[in-house]
Amino acid sequence: MKPALMPFVAAVAMNVAMLGAYHYWLVRPIPAIGVVDAARVYREEQERYLQAISASSNDAARDRAIAAARGFANTFPAHLASLEQDCRCLVVDRSAIAAAPGAIIDLTPQLRHRVRP
Repeated sequence: MKPALMPFVAAVAMNVAMLGAYHYWLVRPIPAIGVVDAARVYREEQERYLQAISASSNDAARDRAIAAARGFANTFPAHLASLEQDCRCLVVDRSAIAAAPGAIIDLTPQLRHRVRP
């Protein structure tokens, strides 16, 4: 009976080791979820640039404000993507969350801080 038990124990130990290695190196769980209200930040900045453009008194100031607005529109996706790298969490838009549990991190203030020059 004892010789038949050793291969079984070795197979179970090998399976446990392989599943542990698979979980450690390939299937790491996401540690946290971050929520950002990207549409709100985009609207706020859009209104701010629109006010700057309409309040410009000369063409040079208006052109600078339009260039700044274009720069914001071009860099906004990169700022949004960098949030995920910095917090090392899954970043989800607030509109995709139906009920927010306590473990969700609000990243909207950080995004707002990044997009303002």
